[in-house]
Amino acid sequence: MIVVFSGVVAGIEGFLIEVEVDVRPGLPGFEIVGLPSKTVRESRERVRSALRNSGFKFPAQKVIVNLAPAHLPKDGAAFDLPIALGILAHLGHLSLKALRQRIFAGELSLSGTLKRIDGVLSLADLADERGFQLILPQANAREAALSGRKNLLITPSLSHLVHFLAGKTPAPQVPACPLPRPKPSACGPVIKGQAHAKRALEIAAHGRHHILLVGPPGVGKTLLATQARRLLPPLKREEMLMLAKIYEAAGLLTADSPPPVERPLRAPHHSVSQAGLIGSKNGRPGEITLAHLGILLLDEFPEFALNTLQALREPLDNKVVHLARAELSLTYPADFWLIATANPCPCGYFGSSTRLCTCSSRDLGRYRRKLRGPLLDRIELFCCLAPLSAEELQDRPQPWPTGSVQGRERSRSVPRAPGRAGLRFLQQAQKRLGLSARGFDSTLRIASTIAELDGADEVDEPHVAEALQYRWEAHYHLFA
Repeated sequence: MIVVFSGVVAGIEGFLIEVEVDVRPGLPGFEIVGLPSKTVRESRERVRSALRNSGFKFPAQKVIVNLAPAHLPKDGAAFDLPIALGILAHLGHLSLKALRQRIFAGELSLSGTLKRIDGVLSLADLADERGFQLILPQANAREAALSGRKNLLITPSLSHLVHFLAGKTPAPQVPACPLPRPKPSACGPVIKGQAHAKRALEIAAHGRHHILLVGPPGVGKTLLATQARRLLPPLKREEMLMLAKIYEAAGLLTADSPPPVERPLRAPHHSVSQAGLIGSKNGRPGEITLAHLGILLLDEFPEFALNTLQALREPLDNKVVHLARAELSLTYPADFWLIATANPCPCGYFGSSTRLCTCSSRDLGRYRRKLRGPLLDRIELFCCLAPLSAEELQDRPQPWPTGSVQGRERSRSVPRAPGRAGLRFLQQAQKRLGLSARGFDSTLRIASTIAELDGADEVDEPHVAEALQYRWEAHYHLFA
């Protein structure tokens, strides 16, 4: 029996697979066991034709292939290459030494050339963790270069790989591939007024605080939310690779797709299902994972289904999402910045001084039911936007965000310590507003972010006072 190592990707995590190939006397046959999918079973015909068209003979004996461990589902055509190499090792074309400490993955064409496979970045991480060398199709050269790993080799065909493993020809080296960088932009679009909302979004972006923008239609909630991505710092290399793995798991990264260079902005429609937001039954990542390291914009927040919104509570706390399935449990990252927008009522003009609200008390109660409870307590900043005055409409508009606030990194990870006056003020506010323990801690972290933006060494009373202005308890009339 010959053992050749390969790998399978579940979600964004790679798992080592032992491809056991046994060729024994008996009636000619080719069986694959070990929980293979239909695609894996079809490799029998691809391997048989690829061996013959590459100048090798397929054994006229019983061929049994076992993919271990058996409990892991096996899908994809990446097992074509290790199965073919195991058969060639049985025939004496390869030595066992040439197969050791190496992971092989590749789809064979009928002619013996190798085609592109998915999940290369996850397999590269797996090989690096195990101390193995990973051999991939030459069609995956771009992903191999993107990973930056030194233990990768690429090959164009089965015959070329056999000659390389026999020491007769060198393997093509992975070409260098510098990561592209996003084009810098001097400033954002022109947005009139709403200085209070702009300040709140700058605080929220700097500290990654989740925020809810409330206001009547036409005040610029969605425009401000979409432009808030400019407030976030550029992606680092590790973050680009993580996003590339997520997009590949979601089927959004093809052979011609460039690697992600900007932080994601996902804005699902309010009709999205819980599976579409959190993750589907087949293990595909949902919108919260696609928004990892970026922004999840929930426009018209109260219009989303209640069970869909409540499913956000655990990812908001843990920054990961666990998808438990009958065959396998998957874990996806979900470290996103939540920006939600909402009207104050169904008609949008509750509390307006310019238009009359036409909503009944029953309409208000039904609408605000989704703006209460544990989910509301996990949103840290609340900002109310008002229609622009006549003077603001006539003012000269200013670009936002400006270059001075774009892409700011946090200067320190440890929150600034509260001063005695600031802490005493916060304790008094907790008693008066009835802040929960989470609300107390959230207010302190917001005040710490404000102090950092102001260049203060400690959290003082003005920082706490501004942070309290953004608590939902300060806008109780909207959520009662």
